[in-house]
Amino acid sequence: MRHFWLISTLLASTALAAGPTAPFDPLPEWRDERGRDNDGPLADFRFISYFFTRATVTNVIGDPAGLRGVSLGPIGSPTGSAALTGNNTAFYVDQRWIPVIEYTPFFFDGFATLRLQVEIDFMWGLAANAAQQNQGGGFNADQVNLQTKNINVALYPFKKQKPLAIVIGTQTVYDSILDPATHSLFDVIKQGYKLSYLGTDATGISAYGQLGIHKFKVSLLPIAAAQPERVLQNNPALFFTVMGTLDYSISPIQGLNIGASAWHMRDYTKGQAFAFEGLVFNGPGSPGLAGFTGAPRFSIDAPNGYVSWFGLNFNYNLNYFHGPFAASGFVMTNFGRYESTRENTTNPRSLDIAGVGANLELLWNYGRSSNDVISVEGMFTSGDGNPGDGQYSGAFTMNTYGLPGAVWFNHKTLLLFPFSQTVNNYTGAVTDISNQGYGLSTGIVSAGYDLIPQTLWVKLGGAAAWSNSVPGDALGGTGRGTFIGAEVNAELRWTIRYLMTVGLHGAYLFKGDFYNNVARVPVSPWALFTTYTWYGF
Repeated sequence: MRHFWLISTLLASTALAAGPTAPFDPLPEWRDERGRDNDGPLADFRFISYFFTRATVTNVIGDPAGLRGVSLGPIGSPTGSAALTGNNTAFYVDQRWIPVIEYTPFFFDGFATLRLQVEIDFMWGLAANAAQQNQGGGFNADQVNLQTKNINVALYPFKKQKPLAIVIGTQTVYDSILDPATHSLFDVIKQGYKLSYLGTDATGISAYGQLGIHKFKVSLLPIAAAQPERVLQNNPALFFTVMGTLDYSISPIQGLNIGASAWHMRDYTKGQAFAFEGLVFNGPGSPGLAGFTGAPRFSIDAPNGYVSWFGLNFNYNLNYFHGPFAASGFVMTNFGRYESTRENTTNPRSLDIAGVGANLELLWNYGRSSNDVISVEGMFTSGDGNPGDGQYSGAFTMNTYGLPGAVWFNHKTLLLFPFSQTVNNYTGAVTDISNQGYGLSTGIVSAGYDLIPQTLWVKLGGAAAWSNSVPGDALGGTGRGTFIGAEVNAELRWTIRYLMTVGLHGAYLFKGDFYNNVARVPVSPWALFTTYTWYGF
């Protein structure tokens, strides 16, 4: 018998060394053992595709060179992508494709799902035959430009998405209590804090739960890592920025959800972690990130510290199942403190943070279609005329750590806040709700109507915004005021087939005295967009 096992082992080793063999197929045996011969076709894999193209004509000109294909940041910023207005006109076409692949092995009976989401972005005509993300639309193409968005495993202990889902790996993280993998983005952006504080991808572990009228979400996310003591102290240890979030909501009556949130983030990286690897540092000590995201420009060197957020939110009848009126809103506070680890710093040795943000939206579904809606929305954030003095009294979002880390998508404007249907060009007068730390008060009104129900939709809108503190000369001007500007916009969207649309969008922003004597914004911004969108599954 010993000789038999030895010979068997040698034969197996030889077979393995010779190369790969045909994989074993367990399906026939599984069907026989469980009597599943009459089962329907297996559907282990699911494919979802998002294809989007946008053509832009505008006098808002951003520089994509700094981030190698991406233009981000507030209009007029002297740093970052340095978006400016003028008499010149820019024309470009962007394209994005995001495929999502889900794998749910049939023999797991719904216990686990593997999800993969990648992204290919580029501007038509920009770059070819190279390796660089966000580029590759040039002649010849042949660009290595695949970006990993998500790759994670979702575990469902009860073999269904409710009452518990545990997501492990790189995943979409939003400031909503809804699981973005199993809920429509159109629902997610209207709830919680509307992605205005947190909206991006990150790696970690999250748990989403629902039991009756109760929902919860818990997340642990390593935001960044660095080796700040490697060079000077010969210590190769990794130091992390870690964020933990806890969200809860209750639905006391049908259609009404009331939520509460408590988040905490601790940064030990001494300002040496990157938002764009090797190019742009993250955190309050970053000299360049605020120019790209519109976050406050702090003055602190090599900081360690923490930020905590506490918020309340609600939404009612957002799908109009319980009548023609709907509403949503939130209040979010943030508190924190950072201390410089650099002994000979000439900047403030500490940064104390205390701020608040609030939002309210009211909607009226006045017509026969769910698109026949009039909405009024307001956003407020406290501000600080000098965010760099060590005492900051404004909103603190994850745009201080990400590129971007928060994107308020539901504002319905095109220039005052960045047009949310975008690829690589995300510029507007205000790109972070803190308004570069100066604070924000804004009012937005829009009216949509289906000219042909569910086929041809038109929208008219307007918005105005003010800074809640008199800004310094961070944009290079003098004698600046607090009125940022007023926008008028119009949109037309034709639904060709289900989830396939073509859109025409236009806006003009009457610039206010916020831009007095700002050389980079001599004229008011305007823009025209055409879009083509197809969700396929």
